[in-house]
Amino acid sequence: MQSTIKLFRYLYDHLPPLFPTEEVEKMKHALEHLEQDQTMTVEEIEDTMINFGYLVWPWNQAYKEFLALAENEIGEHSLLPRLSKSTQEKYQDFKTYGGTLRDLHSGRPADYFIPEERGELCSALVEMQKDLRDFVNRKVMGVEKDKYLERVASFAEMLAEIRGRLDDMRGLADKEQDHPNLAAEIRTRVRSFEFGLCLLGPELNYEAVCQSVDFFHGRKQDLNRMRGIHTAVDVDFYNEKV
Repeated sequence: MQSTIKLFRYLYDHLPPLFPTEEVEKMKHALEHLEQDQTMTVEEIEDTMINFGYLVWPWNQAYKEFLALAENEIGEHSLLPRLSKSTQEKYQDFKTYGGTLRDLHSGRPADYFIPEERGELCSALVEMQKDLRDFVNRKVMGVEKDKYLERVASFAEMLAEIRGRLDDMRGLADKEQDHPNLAAEIRTRVRSFEFGLCLLGPELNYEAVCQSVDFFHGRKQDLNRMRGIHTAVDVDFYNEKV
């Protein structure tokens, strides 16, 4: 339970720029309540996080998009001066073999660098992220505010479509009378997608949601067809025409 509340605290502490003040206050009060009320269940805490996740997700997606653009623009200018000359040269060799700055975040190139170089890179990447956030914050609150808000609106429209798809899946589960296991599977999938809104699960993916809707409609049809496979068939041999 405490780990879930800590994730909620992280979500609150890292709200993107220009997120509506009134929603910040609501989130603050909800968080304080959860931190003080020891009677709340994990599911109730998750429900609260999901409710705010629907509000925060479009803003976080737009902000991440701007951070990615900033990394391409100034990432190396921030990173390289923080590395020793030998690690800078090793990084340039890494790029020669097809590596990118983005790859460093994934951990995939770990074997390419020795432990000392990895430690140096990790420290430099943390500082680079701080620089990127400062850079992006200035832009989205200044010259690129309108562009940023347009992207927030675009992601909000996408989320409205996603929410509609999730509601369709809930409706399918609620109407499912013949296959209770299928209904439970659908509800679990919906919950996992909603976890992606608020750090409780993998990043929410529009294509995955759409594919799940089609998948469960297909699963229901398959199960309906299979219901009759093990049903005994009575044959009247005496009245059967020859």
